[in-house]
Amino acid sequence: MKVKILYTALISLIAGGAMAQDCTFFFPQTEGTVWVRKGYDAKGNLQSVMSYQVDEVETLPSGQEVEADYVYTNPSGTIVNKGDIKAYCQNGEFFLDSKETLSYPGVVSEMNTNVDITENFINYPNPYAANFDKNNVYFDEASVKIYDKKNRKNRKDMAIKDREFIKTESITTPAGTFDCAKVKYNIATRSPKSKETITGYGYEWYSPNVGLVRTEQYDKNNVLQSYTVLELSLIHISEPTRRRGI
Repeated sequence: MKVKILYTALISLIAGGAMAQDCTFFFPQTEGTVWVRKGYDAKGNLQSVMSYQVDEVETLPSGQEVEADYVYTNPSGTIVNKGDIKAYCQNGEFFLDSKETLSYPGVVSEMNTNVDITENFINYPNPYAANFDKNNVYFDEASVKIYDKKNRKNRKDMAIKDREFIKTESITTPAGTFDCAKVKYNIATRSPKSKETITGYGYEWYSPNVGLVRTEQYDKNNVLQSYTVLELSLIHISEPTRRRGI
Protein backbone atom coordinates (compact mmCIF):
# COMPACT_ATOMS: atom_id res chain seq x y z
CA MET A 1 0.00 0.00 0.00
CA LYS A 2 2.82 2.43 0.90
CA VAL A 3 4.57 1.59 -2.36
CA LYS A 4 1.39 2.40 -4.30
CA ILE A 5 0.99 5.73 -2.48
CA LEU A 6 4.61 6.70 -3.12
CA TYR A 7 4.31 5.72 -6.77
CA THR A 8 1.13 7.79 -7.17
CA ALA A 9 2.81 10.79 -5.51
CA LEU A 10 5.80 10.44 -7.81
CA ILE A 11 3.59 10.35 -10.90
CA SER A 12 1.73 13.45 -9.66
CA LEU A 13 5.01 15.24 -9.09
CA ILE A 14 6.26 14.41 -12.57
CA ALA A 15 2.94 15.45 -14.10
CA GLY A 16 3.01 18.71 -12.15
CA GLY A 17 6.51 19.44 -13.39
CA ALA A 18 5.42 18.75 -16.96
CA MET A 19 2.49 21.16 -16.58
CA ALA A 20 4.83 23.80 -15.20
CA GLN A 21 7.11 23.44 -18.21
CA ASP A 22 4.17 23.58 -20.65
CA CYS A 23 2.92 26.88 -19.22
CA THR A 24 4.02 30.03 -21.05
CA PHE A 25 4.80 32.69 -18.45
CA PHE A 26 3.79 36.22 -19.48
CA PHE A 27 5.90 37.89 -16.81
CA PRO A 28 9.65 38.08 -15.99
CA GLN A 29 10.92 35.04 -14.09
CA THR A 30 14.37 36.20 -12.99
CA GLU A 31 14.85 37.80 -9.59
CA GLY A 32 16.24 41.29 -9.91
CA THR A 33 14.51 42.01 -13.21
CA VAL A 34 13.47 45.66 -13.35
CA TRP A 35 11.07 47.17 -15.84
CA VAL A 36 9.22 50.45 -16.24
CA ARG A 37 5.91 51.18 -17.94
CA LYS A 38 4.88 54.78 -18.56
CA GLY A 39 1.35 56.03 -19.15
CA TYR A 40 0.41 58.89 -21.49
CA ASP A 41 -2.74 60.77 -22.43
CA ALA A 42 -3.97 60.86 -26.02
CA LYS A 43 -1.66 63.80 -26.79
CA GLY A 44 1.42 62.00 -25.54
CA ASN A 45 1.74 63.83 -22.23
CA LEU A 46 3.21 61.74 -19.42
CA GLN A 47 0.58 60.82 -16.83
CA SER A 48 2.03 58.00 -14.77
CA VAL A 49 5.10 55.82 -14.19
CA MET A 50 4.91 52.27 -12.88
CA SER A 51 8.18 50.57 -11.91
CA TYR A 52 8.54 46.91 -10.95
CA GLN A 53 11.25 44.62 -9.64
CA VAL A 54 10.95 40.85 -9.33
CA ASP A 55 11.89 39.89 -5.78
CA GLU A 56 10.71 36.29 -5.43
CA VAL A 57 10.48 33.25 -7.70
CA GLU A 58 9.01 30.00 -6.43
CA THR A 59 8.69 26.67 -8.23
CA LEU A 60 5.77 24.44 -7.24
CA PRO A 61 4.40 21.11 -8.58
CA SER A 62 1.49 22.96 -10.21
CA GLY A 63 3.66 25.62 -11.83
CA GLN A 64 5.66 28.70 -10.98
CA GLU A 65 4.88 31.75 -8.87
CA VAL A 66 6.55 35.15 -9.14
CA GLU A 67 6.18 38.24 -6.98
CA ALA A 68 7.32 41.75 -7.92
CA ASP A 69 7.35 44.98 -5.92
CA TYR A 70 5.86 47.96 -7.75
CA VAL A 71 5.93 51.72 -7.24
CA TYR A 72 3.35 53.90 -9.00
CA THR A 73 4.16 57.61 -9.32
CA ASN A 74 2.79 60.72 -10.99
CA PRO A 75 4.88 62.66 -13.54
CA SER A 76 6.64 64.67 -10.82
CA GLY A 77 7.83 61.50 -9.11
CA THR A 78 5.44 61.59 -6.15
CA ILE A 79 4.54 58.08 -5.02
CA VAL A 80 0.82 57.44 -5.45
CA ASN A 81 0.68 53.75 -4.64
CA LYS A 82 3.05 50.88 -4.00
CA GLY A 83 2.81 47.21 -3.15
CA ASP A 84 3.36 43.87 -4.84
CA ILE A 85 2.11 42.15 -7.96
CA LYS A 86 1.92 38.39 -8.30
CA ALA A 87 1.85 36.10 -11.31
CA TYR A 88 1.66 32.34 -11.50
CA CYS A 89 1.18 29.32 -13.71
CA GLN A 90 -1.27 26.68 -12.56
CA ASN A 91 -1.90 23.46 -14.44
CA GLY A 92 -0.60 24.93 -17.67
CA GLU A 93 -2.44 28.28 -17.51
CA PHE A 94 -1.00 31.70 -16.69
CA PHE A 95 -2.62 34.19 -14.29
CA LEU A 96 -1.65 37.81 -13.53
CA ASP A 97 -2.62 40.06 -10.64
CA SER A 98 -5.19 42.59 -11.86
CA LYS A 99 -3.39 45.33 -9.90
CA GLU A 100 -1.86 45.97 -13.32
CA THR A 101 -4.98 48.10 -13.80
CA LEU A 102 -3.17 50.74 -11.75
CA SER A 103 -0.95 51.51 -14.71
CA TYR A 104 -3.81 52.83 -16.86
CA PRO A 105 -3.70 56.65 -16.86
CA GLY A 106 -6.85 58.18 -15.49
CA VAL A 107 -7.94 55.11 -13.55
CA VAL A 108 -6.43 56.45 -10.35
CA SER A 109 -8.36 59.71 -10.35
CA GLU A 110 -6.64 62.83 -9.07
CA MET A 111 -3.70 60.67 -7.92
CA ASN A 112 -5.51 60.46 -4.59
CA THR A 113 -6.90 56.96 -4.23
CA ASN A 114 -6.39 53.60 -2.64
CA VAL A 115 -7.20 50.57 -4.71
CA ASP A 116 -9.10 47.55 -3.47
CA ILE A 117 -9.05 44.67 -5.96
CA THR A 118 -12.16 42.55 -5.59
CA GLU A 119 -11.04 39.88 -8.04
CA ASN A 120 -7.30 39.41 -7.78
CA PHE A 121 -6.23 37.42 -10.81
CA ILE A 122 -7.17 37.15 -14.48
CA ASN A 123 -5.90 34.63 -17.00
CA TYR A 124 -3.81 35.31 -20.07
CA PRO A 125 -4.23 32.43 -22.56
CA ASN A 126 -1.28 31.32 -24.66
CA PRO A 127 -1.92 31.85 -28.40
CA TYR A 128 1.46 30.27 -29.19
CA ALA A 129 0.33 26.84 -27.99
CA ALA A 130 -0.12 24.20 -30.70
CA ASN A 131 -3.68 23.47 -29.58
CA PHE A 132 -4.77 27.12 -29.23
CA ASP A 133 -8.20 27.80 -30.74
CA LYS A 134 -9.08 31.51 -30.80
CA ASN A 135 -12.77 30.63 -31.25
CA ASN A 136 -12.81 28.45 -28.16
CA VAL A 137 -10.80 30.23 -25.50
CA TYR A 138 -12.00 31.44 -22.08
CA PHE A 139 -11.01 34.82 -20.65
CA ASP A 140 -11.64 35.85 -17.04
CA GLU A 141 -13.36 39.11 -16.17
CA ALA A 142 -12.11 41.55 -13.54
CA SER A 143 -13.89 43.80 -11.05
CA VAL A 144 -11.98 46.63 -9.38
CA LYS A 145 -13.14 49.12 -6.77
CA ILE A 146 -11.25 52.42 -6.51
CA TYR A 147 -11.66 54.30 -3.23
CA ASP A 148 -10.81 57.90 -2.39
CA LYS A 149 -8.30 58.05 0.46
CA LYS A 150 -10.22 60.74 2.31
CA ASN A 151 -13.74 59.43 1.76
CA ARG A 152 -14.33 55.74 1.08
CA LYS A 153 -17.93 56.51 0.12
CA ASN A 154 -16.50 58.28 -2.89
CA ARG A 155 -15.49 55.39 -5.11
CA LYS A 156 -15.50 54.08 -8.65
CA ASP A 157 -16.39 50.55 -9.67
CA MET A 158 -14.60 49.35 -12.75
CA ALA A 159 -15.49 46.20 -14.71
CA ILE A 160 -13.27 44.67 -17.36
CA LYS A 161 -15.17 42.14 -19.44
CA ASP A 162 -15.71 40.61 -22.87
CA ARG A 163 -11.99 40.02 -23.29
CA GLU A 164 -11.13 38.42 -26.63
CA PHE A 165 -8.03 37.42 -28.56
CA ILE A 166 -7.38 39.48 -31.70
CA LYS A 167 -4.06 38.32 -33.17
CA THR A 168 -0.32 37.98 -32.57
CA GLU A 169 1.98 40.71 -33.81
CA SER A 170 5.37 42.32 -33.25
CA ILE A 171 5.44 45.48 -31.09
CA THR A 172 8.43 47.83 -30.84
CA THR A 173 8.92 50.03 -27.77
CA PRO A 174 11.92 51.84 -26.23
CA ALA A 175 12.54 48.61 -24.29
CA GLY A 176 12.87 46.55 -27.49
CA THR A 177 10.82 44.59 -30.02
CA PHE A 178 8.50 41.87 -28.72
CA ASP A 179 6.29 39.15 -30.16
CA CYS A 180 2.92 39.83 -28.54
CA ALA A 181 -0.61 38.56 -28.20
CA LYS A 182 -3.19 41.30 -28.73
CA VAL A 183 -6.37 41.18 -26.65
CA LYS A 184 -9.37 43.49 -26.70
CA TYR A 185 -11.63 44.13 -23.70
CA ASN A 186 -14.62 46.28 -22.80
CA ILE A 187 -14.51 48.50 -19.75
CA ALA A 188 -17.27 50.16 -17.71
CA THR A 189 -16.56 52.59 -14.89
CA ARG A 190 -19.38 53.57 -12.57
CA SER A 191 -19.49 56.08 -9.73
CA PRO A 192 -22.18 55.13 -7.17
CA LYS A 193 -22.16 58.75 -6.00
CA SER A 194 -23.06 60.25 -9.38
CA LYS A 195 -24.69 57.06 -10.68
CA GLU A 196 -22.95 57.72 -13.99
CA THR A 197 -21.47 54.86 -15.98
CA ILE A 198 -18.71 55.54 -18.47
CA THR A 199 -18.03 52.85 -21.07
CA GLY A 200 -15.21 52.22 -23.46
CA TYR A 201 -12.76 49.58 -24.54
CA GLY A 202 -9.08 48.86 -24.68
CA TYR A 203 -6.30 46.69 -26.03
CA GLU A 204 -3.45 44.85 -24.32
CA TRP A 205 -0.32 43.47 -25.91
CA TYR A 206 1.47 40.88 -23.77
CA SER A 207 4.64 38.95 -24.49
CA PRO A 208 6.17 35.70 -23.16
CA ASN A 209 8.55 36.21 -20.20
CA VAL A 210 7.87 39.97 -20.31
CA GLY A 211 4.19 40.72 -19.64
CA LEU A 212 2.27 43.79 -20.75
CA VAL A 213 4.23 45.64 -23.43
CA ARG A 214 1.60 48.16 -24.49
CA THR A 215 -2.01 49.08 -23.64
CA GLU A 216 -4.48 51.49 -25.22
CA GLN A 217 -7.79 52.80 -23.88
CA TYR A 218 -10.62 54.26 -25.99
CA ASP A 219 -13.98 55.84 -25.20
CA LYS A 220 -17.28 54.60 -26.63
CA ASN A 221 -16.80 56.93 -29.63
CA ASN A 222 -13.55 55.16 -30.60
CA VAL A 223 -11.40 58.10 -29.50
CA LEU A 224 -8.04 57.27 -27.90
CA GLN A 225 -7.94 58.36 -24.25
CA SER A 226 -4.61 57.04 -23.00
CA TYR A 227 -1.94 54.41 -23.50
CA THR A 228 0.97 52.79 -21.69
CA VAL A 229 4.32 51.62 -23.05
CA LEU A 230 7.07 49.40 -21.68
CA GLU A 231 10.09 51.71 -21.78
CA LEU A 232 12.76 49.90 -19.76
CA SER A 233 13.53 46.25 -19.14
CA LEU A 234 16.76 45.07 -17.55
CA ILE A 235 18.18 42.54 -15.13
CA HIS A 236 19.93 43.86 -12.04
CA ILE A 237 20.91 41.08 -9.67
CA SER A 238 21.93 42.33 -6.26
CA GLU A 239 22.23 38.85 -4.80
CA PRO A 240 22.22 35.25 -6.09
CA THR A 241 18.87 34.22 -7.56
CA ARG A 242 16.78 32.33 -5.03
CA ARG A 243 14.47 29.61 -6.23
CA ARG A 244 12.47 27.87 -3.58
CA GLY A 245 12.13 24.19 -4.29
CA ILE A 246 9.17 21.91 -3.98
